[in-house]
Amino acid sequence: MSAHDVLLASNTPPIGAGREIRPLDGDAIRQLARRLVVFTPNGKQIAALMDKARKAIPMLTSAEVVQRVTSHNPDCFWGIARRDQFDINDPVAEGYYSFLPLTKEGLRGLLDGTLDRRNPPLSLVTAQNEKPAGVYIWHVYAPGQLAVACSLACGKIWSLHNQDVDFYSWSINDSAAKFVEGLGFRQMPKIAGSTAPQFHVFRRSKPTANIFPGPLSAGPKEATQEISVRVARTVDDLMRAVALRGAVYVGEQECPYEEEFDGNDFSATQVIGYINDEPAGCMRIRYFADFAKFERLVVRKEFRNRGLAREIVSEGIRLCESKGFERICAYAQKGLVTFWTKCGFEFPEEPRELVFSDFSYVEMIRTSERATHALSVESDPYVLIRPEGDWHRPGILERSIARPPRPLSAKGIAA
Repeated sequence: MSAHDVLLASNTPPIGAGREIRPLDGDAIRQLARRLVVFTPNGKQIAALMDKARKAIPMLTSAEVVQRVTSHNPDCFWGIARRDQFDINDPVAEGYYSFLPLTKEGLRGLLDGTLDRRNPPLSLVTAQNEKPAGVYIWHVYAPGQLAVACSLACGKIWSLHNQDVDFYSWSINDSAAKFVEGLGFRQMPKIAGSTAPQFHVFRRSKPTANIFPGPLSAGPKEATQEISVRVARTVDDLMRAVALRGAVYVGEQECPYEEEFDGNDFSATQVIGYINDEPAGCMRIRYFADFAKFERLVVRKEFRNRGLAREIVSEGIRLCESKGFERICAYAQKGLVTFWTKCGFEFPEEPRELVFSDFSYVEMIRTSERATHALSVESDPYVLIRPEGDWHRPGILERSIARPPRPLSAKGIAA
């Protein structure tokens, strides 16, 4: 039903069977949930529930992360128990629902894929007294008839204060998608390049604009255009970066072709910024022993002054911090020093100046503390084999977990 690493273990309830719709806030689902209760468990109970859930959900995030988020906002986690077995003096949960009530920035990060859903920053999660921009159904363990507790759990945060807040889910497979559609969730447009089946939304507000990037329809100045930034993964993506840099550096700045395409593109990460689905800007990142280096930042002239360059740099910073880099170097054109300063870059004690391809540049450095979620050699092996930049959600190789390993064969192995 839910997040990047969680499968709703629902095998008996009729919700969604035959595409029957029982809306999440309707009387039918409430009637089904009459035999259940939801309550706020303590930290030890959360850890015990997640240990139980992890047997069915191997890629579940850590109990420490969930405890930290729930300490920030206790409405984020609700235990489920059968009413006839519930004792207030000794409450024992059999399953749970968890939520992320997100700020506007957090919701945007959720939908464009930049939010770290395994370890969300508390700055992007609202407190109990704050109205969220949207509520994400984070992860769920609700086997059997416990699944219908969704109406009770969601009802806990459907206060008058939040009556017009939309709920979002991320379906990990087709079964989960059918389940949420049976609850009245509607599929949203799929993000280009996403490996997930889809996002779904339970609409409680009146939509005012498109949330997801879509095709350009009224020119580059259309007010509803959305910005997204994605890591290049295919040859087509690389060609987009080549075309963007060719238009700006070779076309506008008259940089010689051999100087612009210097042989480093196949050993670097390319990040591409889009206005809706139109490639509008890009940047190259190269990695060294203890620092990363930002290079070749461009935005097409018809898309400038819209904040796209800042979004591209921010995505690059997030990517480098996730990889464990504490220092990032950039050579700023002298006319763009103010921009790089706003992105958190500063001059070192003795900044070096250089000239290449007929423009003057100056060295700038961004320094930060090592990210708490940074990857390391001790990271989960399944996380390390995920696509670059998408370490917070399962990759294509994790589908093979369900298949038994093949017997060892010496064929094709050289001594």
